[in-house]
Amino acid sequence: MYFELAKRNLQRAKIRSILAVVGILIGVMAISAIGIFGESLKSAVLENFKDVANELVVSPNYQKGFRYLEERDIDRIKKISGIEKAIPVKSDNLLVEFKKQRTYTTVYGLEQEDVKDLFKIEKGSADLNRGCVIGNSLAKFYEVKTGSKLSINGVEFKVVGILEDAGMRYDVNPNFAVILSPENFDKVSNAGYSSVLVKVKELEYVEKVKEEIEERLNAKEEKVSVFEMKKILELISQAFNQINLFLMAIASVSLLVAGVSILNIMLMSTIERTREIGIMRAIGAQRTTVLKIFLLEALILGLIGSFIGSILSVVAGTGINYLIIGETKYIFQLSTFGYVVMGFSVGVLTSILSGLYPAWKASRLEPIDALRFE
Repeated sequence: MYFELAKRNLQRAKIRSILAVVGILIGVMAISAIGIFGESLKSAVLENFKDVANELVVSPNYQKGFRYLEERDIDRIKKISGIEKAIPVKSDNLLVEFKKQRTYTTVYGLEQEDVKDLFKIEKGSADLNRGCVIGNSLAKFYEVKTGSKLSINGVEFKVVGILEDAGMRYDVNPNFAVILSPENFDKVSNAGYSSVLVKVKELEYVEKVKEEIEERLNAKEEKVSVFEMKKILELISQAFNQINLFLMAIASVSLLVAGVSILNIMLMSTIERTREIGIMRAIGAQRTTVLKIFLLEALILGLIGSFIGSILSVVAGTGINYLIIGETKYIFQLSTFGYVVMGFSVGVLTSILSGLYPAWKASRLEPIDALRFE
């Protein structure tokens, strides 16, 4: 009965009801679509780092006066249980010459198998026995091709491979670098091991392996510092969540406007139906009955607007993802649909809160005063 009364009352003010629904759906769509896109963008960025989530970077403790890692330090690390692989890295900033061009850039010393494990080859091969491999950005900037020759500190090498763009990396960033075998690296630099990349078998063992590395290598002196790559993922995730929350707060302004619209509609409805409310109260309707009818009207507006807005937000989010990210696969994840549910819930809650005061005011009308109202 309550539903039928509420439905009839909304149909009597059809245009105003439609405008209220439109306001709600716009607010819900804005909040949910922004949330969907933000979560999708975060997932796309974090996917670039998923391969290093179980990685530790062991570096010399420069603050304590240690510049390089020793061979025995690397051997100790390799003996720790739970480690899938330990990759020692030599690096130095050296003069590199391409024909008539020259620049100082990072030169790494890595084993051939480690290069294949860490990076993907775009052109050529990773055969470091025949020459060197260079980063994608370096190759494009200096127009270097496979088969070309370059000179590092006066020693000439043939470019046997060019890497794919590795994006942002915090362990070894090869995009603007040259990679040599450890033997060839020793020909151009006397630098030692600048770091060891430790890949842990399971993500849950990372903290345990980190503690054991520190115990073994820092027993007498603080020789090394150990950094967990998953900390970067946590920071990125936290930053995206804060940005997303800020954007959703801005979008919620439109929902606030919709709430004011519902408040106005319900107040107008209360005034227009004063005599009707008086008759209902005179024939025995309780205050709670009037309250329920008005709240139900606000709830119906909120449910319709929020439902349509939620559907449109998925469509809008998918479109934005395709245009900006270039794919829509990140839409179909639990965290993304959480924003749809949140937008729907906020829309309904806003509608109910906006209808509370008009519903209370209508329920407080005295039958005699209401019947006298013109």
